[in-house]
Order: sequence, then structure tokens, then C-alpha cells
Amino acid sequence: MRSILLFAPAGTARADRGASAYAIDLAKSLKAHLTLLVVDLDVARPGSHADPVGIADALGSAARKAGVECVAITEHSHAIGIHDVLAEHARLHDMTVMGCSRDGLLSESILFEGVLFNSGRPVIVVPRDFQASRPLARIAIGWDNSAAAARALGDAKPLIIGRSAVFLMIDGDKQFEGGIGHSALIETAKRRGINATLEIAARGDRDIGEALQAEAQALDADLLVMGGYGHSTFRRIVLGSATGGILDALRMPVLMSH
Repeated sequence: MRSILLFAPAGTARADRGASAYAIDLAKSLKAHLTLLVVDLDVARPGSHADPVGIADALGSAARKAGVECVAITEHSHAIGIHDVLAEHARLHDMTVMGCSRDGLLSESILFEGVLFNSGRPVIVVPRDFQASRPLARIAIGWDNSAAAARALGDAKPLIIGRSAVFLMIDGDKQFEGGIGHSALIETAKRRGINATLEIAARGDRDIGEALQAEAQALDADLLVMGGYGHSTFRRIVLGSATGGILDALRMPVLMSH
């Protein structure tokens, strides 16, 4: 992965935490170029004084201090909505990093749904107050044998290779289709350059999104990889799905693909 897009709302982005800090650290570890897309999402709110150019300068300064090459974009065409602007830029990069706050009429969460389902590229969502304590070292792969999970695994492969990884299955979430055994999953992944173990955890009475994150953190994972699911007609997260549960209570960085 050589090109990362960071979506940074001018009103909330900070270089020392959240999606911005994560993107800078990730770009540094991967020796990737970072594109900063900084916009004001509160332009319709009276009294909004967010300064996209100033925020972009601050983020760019932090990135360059970390040894990351970057470029900032603070202007965009208003002929299309910001949803489409973000998706268009995301298609040009290996991945997008952003937050998923539900604050405001035009929230990061709403924009995340758009870029996940319309860009064709993976997205890493990061908690607002996240502060990295170590480099990316261990990755949990949420696995349910679905097409979306397979896409997420493929998209995350450049991150997974060379790092400790574990396939995480939540027993009681759904019935796994097909007759392929667990050993085939591990053996095939190894041939693809992914050296991973397998953990199966009981869902219990937990929301599936809560269970995935809790078990990933218990396994000392720095990143959770999973497929994202949406309602194709309304282009929205299906209520009660793992994706919706993740966004409702994000506890760690999560890479999603659709």
C-alpha cells in the first residue's frame, strides 16, 4: 500500500489523535504517501468557523515531522455532494482512513457508508479519541466465509503479510455455509502468504459488533478486518448487522470492505 487518503473534517480533526493520528502513523509504517482531504462539514451551522486550510497545514506539518510525504486538498467541486467527492478521491488510493462520528446532520458515519459502498476500496474507521500506543503488530480477521469477508481479507492482505494474524469466528452469529473445514482456511491462507491462527469465540448475549471488537482486543489485536454489509436499495447499514454494531460503539480501528 503506497497511497492513503485521510478524510479530515475541519471542525474536529486533530493531528495527535483519532483518524488523523492513525493515518499518519500508518503511512509512516508503510512508507506510503498521504493525501489529506480536509473539508468543513458544518458550513450550514451558524457560527461555524472551521478553517480547512489551517487544519490542513497543521496535519501536514505533523505528517512531515513524522517523515510522511503528503499533499492537502481543501477545495472541491460543489456541483456534486461531498459523498461523491469523497468516493471519487477514495477510488484513487489504496485505502481511506476516517472517523465515524454520528454528530451533525452530515456526519462522518453517513459519509463512511457512502465511501464503503461506492468507492470500491477498503476503509479504516478509527475512534475519535484513539491514540496509538505501538506500531501495527497484530491483526484480527473477522471471518464468516462470506463474499464480503473474502474481499476484506484480500484488501487487507498487504497489511497482514509479515504481521501476526488470527482468524476470528464468532460462534452463534450465523451458520457457515459449505463443507470446507477450518484447516483448509488456515492452509490456504498460508499459501497466500498469511500466517494466521484460528480463534472461535461464543457470541453469548452480546451484539455481534461488540463481540467482534471485544474478542479482537482480548487477542491483543491492533486492527480488526471485516466485511461491511449494506442494504443495496437504500445504501445504508442494515440495522442489527455487525457493521452497524461496530459503528454504534467503535472501540478500535476497523478495516471494512464491501
